[in-house]
Amino acid sequence: MTTVQERETGAPAVSPQEIAARRLQASPADRVIFRVAGLYGVSTHSAPFPVSKTESIDSGVVSITLDPESGASGNVGIMDFEKRYLRVRYNIHAVFPGLHQLVMSGQHDLSLLGPVRATATDECAVTEDYSGWRALGCMDFLPGSLWAGASGG
Repeated sequence: MTTVQERETGAPAVSPQEIAARRLQASPADRVIFRVAGLYGVSTHSAPFPVSKTESIDSGVVSITLDPESGASGNVGIMDFEKRYLRVRYNIHAVFPGLHQLVMSGQHDLSLLGPVRATATDECAVTEDYSGWRALGCMDFLPGSLWAGASGG
């Protein structure tokens, strides 16, 4: 059995005039939310790449792009102009040529050839003239990646 409670239908909490006045107010411009639509990066040199607790290889020149399997909703940022602060979160897809060489040598499993997928979150101090920033961030590796469940900053 369903019970229906009756309630008083008085005047709305906000009048049509108040709604019209709100529409005329200027939107705050000190913060902007944006979508990261593209990202491409290539390292300038090789780095040690751990493949186990005791082994590492040279990574080769690392290539990073936005993860094509992630949705656009995960690649967003917010810029606070008043505080000169930028926070951005994006999903990456990284390829390490050193892994390809390792797997092709027959020493390790073919599953290592899958791309490394991670979510990066960067917090940035923006320069006074807004021409650049210094980023400090962390990266969380996604399930199915070589380092799934690992994180660091």
